[in-house]
Amino acid sequence: MSQANLKKAVGYWRAMLPLGLAMLAIFAAAPQSAAAACPDIPMAVAGPMTGDWALMGEEMRRGAQLAADDINAKGGIGGCKIALVVLDDQGAPDTAIAIAKAFARDRVRFVVGHYNSGSSIPASQIYAKNNTLMVSPASTNPGLTEFKLWNVVRTAGRDDVQGAFAGEYMVDHFAARNLAIVSDGTPYGDGLANKVRKALRAKGHPEKLAIKVRYDQINFGDLIGRMKAAKIDVAFFAGLGDQLGRLIRQSDEADMHLQFISGDGAMVKDLTGLAGPAVQGTLIVFSPEDRSNPAAKDVVARFRAQGFEPEAYTLKSYAAVQVIAGGIEMAGVQAPRLVAAAIKSGKPISTVLGDLTFDAKGDRRQPDVAMYVWTKQANGGLSLEPMK
Repeated sequence: MSQANLKKAVGYWRAMLPLGLAMLAIFAAAPQSAAAACPDIPMAVAGPMTGDWALMGEEMRRGAQLAADDINAKGGIGGCKIALVVLDDQGAPDTAIAIAKAFARDRVRFVVGHYNSGSSIPASQIYAKNNTLMVSPASTNPGLTEFKLWNVVRTAGRDDVQGAFAGEYMVDHFAARNLAIVSDGTPYGDGLANKVRKALRAKGHPEKLAIKVRYDQINFGDLIGRMKAAKIDVAFFAGLGDQLGRLIRQSDEADMHLQFISGDGAMVKDLTGLAGPAVQGTLIVFSPEDRSNPAAKDVVARFRAQGFEPEAYTLKSYAAVQVIAGGIEMAGVQAPRLVAAAIKSGKPISTVLGDLTFDAKGDRRQPDVAMYVWTKQANGGLSLEPMK
């Protein structure tokens, strides 16, 4: 994002803040009650609202907004309403850092975000120094919580859980095949690839080829040539869906019909458009279907009534707002450090994902991993379905 665009975005965001924001520091340290007048609670959603991952950003925005609306409709948190604002980090670390600094200057103490681990990790360190609690509904790189910052929580799972699951699945189902691991070189990709590699080797079936591509690469001729030479049958791609789709299509066009497996970064609606029919059979590791959770039934129905399908990160973002609200209620104050401590206390918080509990690092204790496959439907279309 250019400096001009960043200033414009931050200026718009500041204009959206309630006039009482400057008084937040006075009120945050004191318990709130429904009877006492209290200013709105500034809360922000930070994610990729434009660019390659805008679909995920829209899911984050929609999920967080409905959660805030629902909480406000019930009287808010201790009588205080949530004032939600949205800012676009474009999935870029430098923009995320600039946004985090802007939030710090303007005393925003609760953030739902970011999407990309490469954005969440540096932003979280700025938030930690500036008394801001961050709850990510999407960043799965283990490093995000391994820094053991006081202010980091996530409603998503971890790549090491995804990676271990994927590696074990590859050995259990493709033990006679030649395996490859491809990373996009980002913190997300490298973290996921390393866990897959560790799982493969722990089961005595190391990969035959490990290689990195650039995160913005669109031509994979050299990679496909190397995989052909190594007689690769199964490839795990640790990266995002836009690249995976191109890699699947280009491999198919090169008459190399691989079994592709990938992680949650490949959960994009337009993967079929990028990959074409060759996407059939591609395996994706992601969390269990949140929409089928009984706790989410009413929220899912209301999203669908709005003409919006709450896929991927929608309900995790809704839950992120619930976690912040639950932490404030348990702490009895809006002080972020006390709210974070309450969230990480191990006490259950009721969410659309069910009751969630968090460890001292901020990771959810409940398992969050399952395998999906792109399947051809009776009407000839392709859809992503849970493995049976």
